[in-house]
Amino acid sequence: MTTEFYPTPAFPVSEALQWSPPQQFELTAEQADWLLYEGSLTQRLKEVGGNFSVKLLGQQVLEPTPEEKQRLNLNCNVVVREVLLYCDKQPWVFARSLFSPSAEQASTLNLQQLGNQSLGESLFARSDLHCGDIEVAAVGGDHPVAQLNQRWFQKSRTLLGRRRMFSTAGEQLLVSEIFLEPSSLYSASETFRRNKRS
Repeated sequence: MTTEFYPTPAFPVSEALQWSPPQQFELTAEQADWLLYEGSLTQRLKEVGGNFSVKLLGQQVLEPTPEEKQRLNLNCNVVVREVLLYCDKQPWVFARSLFSPSAEQASTLNLQQLGNQSLGESLFARSDLHCGDIEVAAVGGDHPVAQLNQRWFQKSRTLLGRRRMFSTAGEQLLVSEIFLEPSSLYSASETFRRNKRS
């Protein structure tokens, strides 16, 4: 895989975002199709883009943001895992996953040995997986992931991301995904805005 055009950023990359129900956004049909997709994003990326791969940016115990800590209902540090999902040798998605150290240690989840493998693919293979409601966030130009997007693709825009809580094997995992420039999420229309009626 050719990565010299996309230098590996310093881990951890992401910062706090404001997550909201998708009804608070006026999404195009293409945006809604990707952001509200209920199945495995990994599987969908494999179907639409060739040469799918995962690049691990880092996985270690860190302090989550206050909002993440509240969302996970944990008063301790958590394992933060950040990766890039590549299609056709381009990064399409930045993903950030958070889970407890006990989840990382659980042999049934195999989270310590994931490396450059897809967490989503591993989760959706589990019969006891419960998927929470999807939340959406606008990722402004001052956010580190949007700055990466601008540096890599010379395009300044507000990105869109989604987040869900997954439950399996008695553990919870909070997974967020921010779509980058090459993804078809932005191909049809660049416009979206918050729904003022919400």
